[in-house]
Amino acid sequence: MKNPFSIERVGGVSPYVWYGMRFGGWARLLAGGGFDVTLNCLPRILAVSAVTPLNSALYHALQLVFAHRVADTEVRPPVFIIGHWRTGTTLLHELLDADPGLAAPTSYQCMFPSTFLATQGLVGRWTKGMLPATRPFDNMSFGHDRPQEDEFALLNSGLGTPYATLAFPRHDPVGLRYVDLADLDETKRRRWEAGYLAVIRRFQLGHDRRLVLKSPVHAARIPTLLRLFPDARFIFTARDPFEIFTSHVRTVKVMAANQGLHNPIPANDSWVKAYVLDMFERLFDAYERDRDLIPSGRLAELRYEDLTVDPLGRLQALYRELDLGDFELARPSLAANLDERKGYKRNVHWIDDVDRAVVAERWGRYRERFGYPVHPA
Repeated sequence: MKNPFSIERVGGVSPYVWYGMRFGGWARLLAGGGFDVTLNCLPRILAVSAVTPLNSALYHALQLVFAHRVADTEVRPPVFIIGHWRTGTTLLHELLDADPGLAAPTSYQCMFPSTFLATQGLVGRWTKGMLPATRPFDNMSFGHDRPQEDEFALLNSGLGTPYATLAFPRHDPVGLRYVDLADLDETKRRRWEAGYLAVIRRFQLGHDRRLVLKSPVHAARIPTLLRLFPDARFIFTARDPFEIFTSHVRTVKVMAANQGLHNPIPANDSWVKAYVLDMFERLFDAYERDRDLIPSGRLAELRYEDLTVDPLGRLQALYRELDLGDFELARPSLAANLDERKGYKRNVHWIDDVDRAVVAERWGRYRERFGYPVHPA
């Protein structure tokens, strides 16, 4: 039987995401995990350790050039995609990025958030051959210039995020205080907000268009995001919760195996399932609590199943509901992007009766809220 925690690489190698960190953030990450690394991971760890001082030096040099420009950059009201993992957020992110009037930060920009303004033209193209052609957990296309979650930019900027859990998956989850930021003291919260705003300003400086940002964790940060970007738009994506559960469990396993700094986690996946269940509830509870803070006309909800059945129709409705611009100007690019996806096959997921019962009970409010049955038709 195949080890479900074996390292999976599809379409090429899967390098560490940590290469874009500055030395201080990398050192804190290692120290936070008690340097609990294993020998098989040591070559890549040493490679990251060799690169991060260069990132730090380049960052400080670039501050002399870009610091004032970044600080003076006005961020246009972003569009935040805030659905849970595995709810079609990547599909929507890439579709909106195809609009000539919108732009998403790329994988390279999110992995090298401190230096991309000076290096993306040369180094970004050079990294193309290092990356897998598709993501190892869902077969979606992947590349240095494809849209990426800004949560990875937080991670590699040294800001708090639960994504730091990927470094030491055998340990307890970390960074949970940075899910909704409510448990941070005022100093730490303001530091996080300033760091995030600086990241987004760099993205805006690199794109002369309105930004489309995606992170499932943002579903719990609505008060903070509204404070930073009062005119932002939000799109919450939903999907059959049983599909979400099985797909997200697989994603966590693969990411932990690919990105962990020690051997893959044990074959007992109970902690992964518990993590997925708990994180889902935490994000959905926060979203339900805070969504009424978003002014009328700035929040839309979209079911993945509806998007895949009638993508252009649902996108047109989104543009109208959120005032995202002239849809007819964007239609040709959106249609072309959809044509490129023809033939894509989604992974088929299976859920056993025990897990189905747990999900049905714990995620029942979500299932009822978005109209999903307990059992498939």
